[in-house]
Amino acid sequence: MQAYVLSDEEFHTGRYEKLYGTVLAALEGAGYEVSHAAVGRGTLRCCAGCFGCWVQKPGECIVADGIGEINRSSINSDLVVYLSPVVFGQFSANIKNVIDRWLPNMLPFFITRPDGSTMHPPRYRDYPRQLIIGYGDDLSEEDAQLFCDITKKHRGSVEAVVYRDDESLNETIMKIPTRRIGGLL
Repeated sequence: MQAYVLSDEEFHTGRYEKLYGTVLAALEGAGYEVSHAAVGRGTLRCCAGCFGCWVQKPGECIVADGIGEINRSSINSDLVVYLSPVVFGQFSANIKNVIDRWLPNMLPFFITRPDGSTMHPPRYRDYPRQLIIGYGDDLSEEDAQLFCDITKKHRGSVEAVVYRDDESLNETIMKIPTRRIGGLL
């Protein structure tokens, strides 16, 4: 099994280092082979909305800035784990950019979700499971809940948790099914 960990290199704090060590140990303990990439402000350009990933090179971003390798590593993994500081109730701008640039893995059409919102349908039969772990010093319960609620609202099949302690994070990782997911993301 393959796990791919993505982190925001601009927030590698002491709390992040502890979190990363815990995640790495838990994933390896669960039998995953782990690879890691850190993204920063200068790592990736923002999505230009050019639709080149749908029209010119279906399934691949036409911007050659490293997102191609990130998307290939992500889509070929069984689990993708995003480690992000909680910033104003959401994940950081650099992690948001990576998530936005996932677009080539979706089709250019729109479908309606059961809740009435719209989304792009999946391009592939199955996808890696995704876990977004938020962290920060002195996050209130309200901030932690906001992070989880917003993340799950926009990405129905993703797990979202806030790192509080090693034990509960280990339990969360151990509960994640090892099979890839199909259907709506």
